[in-house]
Amino acid sequence: MRKLRALVAFLRNQEWVDEPKWTDEDGKALTSFLQTPAGMKLSRILLNLTVRQNSSAVQKNPDALAQSCGYAMGFRGAVATIESLCSPTNSPGVFDDPAGADDQIVD
Repeated sequence: MRKLRALVAFLRNQEWVDEPKWTDEDGKALTSFLQTPAGMKLSRILLNLTVRQNSSAVQKNPDALAQSCGYAMGFRGAVATIESLCSPTNSPGVFDDPAGADDQIVD
């Protein structure tokens, strides 16, 4: 019953919004941002958060394992969605980074 109440409370605060159309120009702008120093920091932070979620998920007790793994997969899915919005020719895992390949996010 407690989970049902939590679900109802969660759904009550969620509203569907009209999703804007993502254009090639938006993808280019996101790719350009991710190539800036701030964008590279953001990419590395998201990568570290993803790794942290994965690591934390597998350390849970068996009763909480499914839920924590599901959360970690959802988090990784959200990060992958952000990365997929980049222009296809210059995604963060593909662009030439002058600092070297260690600073790039790749799957």
